[in-house]
Amino acid sequence: MAQQSVFDAFNQSISDADKAFIAKNYNKALTIYEEIAQKEGAPENIALRLARSYYFTYQYEKAVNFYDQHEKTNLEFPTKDYFYFAESLSSIGNTERALNYYQICMDKKPDDELFVHKIWRLNNLKYLYEDSLKNMAHYASMNSDHSELQMLPAGNKEVYLISNRPQVEMIHKIDIKENASFYNLRKWSTYEDPFSIVALNYENPRPAGQSLKTPFHLSAISMFNDGQEMVYAASDKEKNDAENYPLQLFFAKQKRGKWIKTDAFEHNNPNFDLTEPAISQDGKTLIFSANFSQGLGGKDLYISVKTEEGWSEPENLGTMINTQTDERYPFIHKSNLYFASNGHPGLGGFDIYKAKMIEGDFQDLENLGYPINSTFDELSFNIDSLGQQGFMSSNRKNQGFDFDIYEFALDLQIYPLEVEGIVKFIEHNWMDSSELQILPNVQMELIDRTGNVLKVITKTDNEGRFKLKIPYYSKYKIRIKGDDLDGFVSFEVPKFAKQDLSYEIVVVNDDFKNSLREENE
Repeated sequence: MAQQSVFDAFNQSISDADKAFIAKNYNKALTIYEEIAQKEGAPENIALRLARSYYFTYQYEKAVNFYDQHEKTNLEFPTKDYFYFAESLSSIGNTERALNYYQICMDKKPDDELFVHKIWRLNNLKYLYEDSLKNMAHYASMNSDHSELQMLPAGNKEVYLISNRPQVEMIHKIDIKENASFYNLRKWSTYEDPFSIVALNYENPRPAGQSLKTPFHLSAISMFNDGQEMVYAASDKEKNDAENYPLQLFFAKQKRGKWIKTDAFEHNNPNFDLTEPAISQDGKTLIFSANFSQGLGGKDLYISVKTEEGWSEPENLGTMINTQTDERYPFIHKSNLYFASNGHPGLGGFDIYKAKMIEGDFQDLENLGYPINSTFDELSFNIDSLGQQGFMSSNRKNQGFDFDIYEFALDLQIYPLEVEGIVKFIEHNWMDSSELQILPNVQMELIDRTGNVLKVITKTDNEGRFKLKIPYYSKYKIRIKGDDLDGFVSFEVPKFAKQDLSYEIVVVNDDFKNSLREENE
């Protein structure tokens, strides 16, 4: 009877873990599976259960280890696990083995284009590294040992952050699925790092979503109407039939500096998660991620348009965007849609993609490549109005649920950079521009303001023209020396490519004398 009691308890533990896994409570399932694996009499396929759980918690190295263990048992290897195995191998950079397992998947399902695309991409990874010198991703200084999922500008040199850092509360609430605090909204003030291309400094963090009174998670936001309104995803107050608190979409407005909930999205459905919204600036086009049963698989992106009658029935964005796995975190930028997917061919895990929206159709799907994407997971992505800088989240530093914010810049200048121009002279700043004269044969010294270091010396020719090689991006000044001339001018190097690299430097003698005096002081 004692043995039977132990056996029943053992089976109950496996059953509880399997139920947690089916409910996508992967961390809970993983904790139980790990305990079972340590005990004598653990089932032979415990390695398979562990491998799947590590895969779904983004711990790809551990997933590979346990898939290797399962393979040695000669037990059944379902096709979906060959795919998870291949994805995990791809994510840790083991391209050769990943190709072998993708090939097994294709042999089992020869009509599945997903496997064809994955194999093609791994054989052509070099194309995703072509722009790696022009683009930059920088680990943000405000990251913590908690998970930072989304950051976006709030105006006035402030940003909003979605994170599961604990808030100051009388009762500390914990999400048992992740064994961490619930995701919440806070605001940070920022100021530029003067010696970095993309880095910001962060200060004065404070709660920003408490007035919304969400019971558990506030997991993603998107703002419109010049930042005065937003749509956000938050846990519902009521459990659904599966005993979960589903994520649903809600709208809010700013009133006296606080966010006040106004409406719920009229197509919310408690049987499914509707989350990670993106909304156009006019508030009339809404794209979001949902796991509706009629989708292509996993989480798909859906679009709804606001009319005089209300929001239209959500429409699946189709096979150009959605796959049989997951598409998440859409972001609308002019005529482009950015989103994260682990179904399209990429570097591994979730990558960021861009598609053009042309008359309601999506075309020219593009993987943003390295360093925006990595072999790990990239999720939320947003970019400024010029399409040059923004924020994204990635777990490349600590793979798993620990996502961090990265500041990025696209299409940067490549250094060393050669610029050219002409130096001109005028006696007084109040004189007419027709009084400008060229300055031939004067010495030019390029000085890095960081440490006041001399980097380059050159001269203007007989026509006042010069060429100057800039060694790297920084804040510079130029000292110009000539007959009866000695002073400084500021010199801004271009941060982004495709800018005019021809300069006209005008020396105003009055200001020039002052600049030398100020430098000496």
